[in-house]
Amino acid sequence: MSNIIDLSLLTQEPLILKFGEDDQFTIPPEPTVDFVLKIAAFEDKAMKSKSEIEYIGLFVKMVTHILNQDENRTITEDFVKKKVKITQMQQIVKAYKDKIAENAENPN
Repeated sequence: MSNIIDLSLLTQEPLILKFGEDDQFTIPPEPTVDFVLKIAAFEDKAMKSKSEIEYIGLFVKMVTHILNQDENRTITEDFVKKKVKITQMQQIVKAYKDKIAENAENPN
């Protein structure tokens, strides 16, 4: 008799980022491997960046990719540059990484 493990039961809580009363993003809690590799590549490039302008540009790209995981929204780099403050971008990346780590450690 085979042992079946239902992987669909391993769902975690999404990350909800709120910018205002009616403006929020729902980010899936478990990104694909491809997405994690993209974020890691952005971080590597940012660490090796030679200027503040290059670093901020990569940071904007990373935040854009994170926010674009909300299936109900389409976010552009222009939106992030105009609407999201640097401190908010830092919190988005931190909250996203923390949520991924929390979900990875959760036995359910």
